Amino acid sequence: MAYLIDEHKLEKIYLKSYHTIGRYKFNVDTLIDQPGVSRHHAIIELAQGKWLIRDVSTNGIWINDKKVDKNLPYQLCENDKIDFAAHGQNSYVVANLSDDCQYLVSQTHSSQVIEVKDQILLPNSDDPSHIIYFDSVLNYWFLEDLTNNDRQALIDGGLVSAFNDQWLFYSASTAAMTKHLDNQPTVKPCGLTFSVSQDEESTQLSVELNNESFDLGTRTHHYLMLLLARTRIQDKHAGMELDEQGWLYREELVKALGVQMNHMNIMVHRARKQLSDAGGESNPELAYLLETNNGRVRLNSQDITIIKGSKLETRITI
Repeated sequence: MAYLIDEHKLEKIYLKSYHTIGRYKFNVDTLIDQPGVSRHHAIIELAQGKWLIRDVSTNGIWINDKKVDKNLPYQLCENDKIDFAAHGQNSYVVANLSDDCQYLVSQTHSSQVIEVKDQILLPNSDDPSHIIYFDSVLNYWFLEDLTNNDRQALIDGGLVSAFNDQWLFYSASTAAMTKHLDNQPTVKPCGLTFSVSQDEESTQLSVELNNESFDLGTRTHHYLMLLLARTRIQDKHAGMELDEQGWLYREELVKALGVQMNHMNIMVHRARKQLSDAGGESNPELAYLLETNNGRVRLNSQDITIIKGSKLETRITI
């Protein structure tokens, strides 16, 4: 995580990817309420993997005891000392300049920080109530409540509510957020092959996409996908319209799997993450083989093969 240290208060100042500093209480990210400090004094921003600072003030800034030119970007380095408005005053030290980090900072206890590098279960992996994950297709980080499926998009500098507290989200990332949250991308035609043991205790899955085969191994969440595949096949045989085939309410999945709601939701996320990783940069939308809509989930695959034990259970094209 990227942050400065206030030499006077010995506090960490976490940096957004575009971070403003000054004396204007209601319109800067870091307030320095001292004489000589301008309402908008400096801008620190992440650009092409480098942290830059610009002086936009009246009285200037000093880096390592040298005054910098106004309105020109200056590349920061760790251990740099920054003085605002006067040499040797209002001093901060550059402690960390990570260029790929996300974290939540409690607004009640500023020392309580949750660093996010990948999908993370909260408050812990043994008894989670929430999950934070990155959607590589929509290009957003999300915080999702595993008990009711409510999810909040995490925006750099935005506030979210969780664990009876308010949290400020910081994201040092240059990724543009260009996709609409309500749109789920179209998945390229692909085939799924399930190999489930006779007692249905283990389920292996492979994916065929663009004439490539991806062996996803044996995972517990593959059984969830198998249940969805069977539902889709049953609905097709029953003559249901294509748009209505295969949907199961989350409560139905919970009952069929014999698990708690939050456990089932974790399985959905793990399945999506594995599919996204398998698709890589060329096919990140593979995660959307699992579609969700108004509390329902379904499998969006055109070709499904199910082998139980050593025998073919079914093979179908949707």
